[in-house]
Amino acid sequence: MTQDFEQLFKDQLTKVTGRVQEFAREAVKDELAKLHQEVGELRARVARLEQERAEKAAESLEASF
Repeated sequence: MTQDFEQLFKDQLTKVTGRVQEFAREAVKDELAKLHQEVGELRARVARLEQERAEKAAESLEASF
């Protein structure tokens, strides 16, 4: 009887552990997708800022002649 209870407990623990791991994987995937999007947005912003800086430098150079 005790062994049956222990086996049932182990089976339930295995199920719960599996579910928790699945939820954790999904949460990590979601967070990774958000971070990937944020990195893309930051790269685009940096590119715009670099372009603006290059344009200002070119304007400054033109103005000095």
